[in-house]
Amino acid sequence: MVRNGGTAIAVSGVEQVVSVDLTLFEWDKRYINPLYGQCRPFVDFPKLLSLYSRGQLKLDEMVTRTYPLSQLSDAFADMRSGINAKGVLIPNG
Repeated sequence: MVRNGGTAIAVSGVEQVVSVDLTLFEWDKRYINPLYGQCRPFVDFPKLLSLYSRGQLKLDEMVTRTYPLSQLSDAFADMRSGINAKGVLIPNG
């Protein structure tokens, strides 16, 4: 439910058909379906890289396992089973 003048934000994609009653889109409401969180690459990427280089963005600590491309099927199997918090493919690993 979104009040008049309110904003609804989609936070996840849906891979199935969803029927929507278009009368719900009446009145003064704003709907946002952000792609990549409305990232602004030229602004956001330098900021993220700076935080990472200063040790303030802990990306390495999020990786639970790496996979060479030759183990792509293993990486997908582990992802589907929930083994990793964050599995990463290494192109030339």
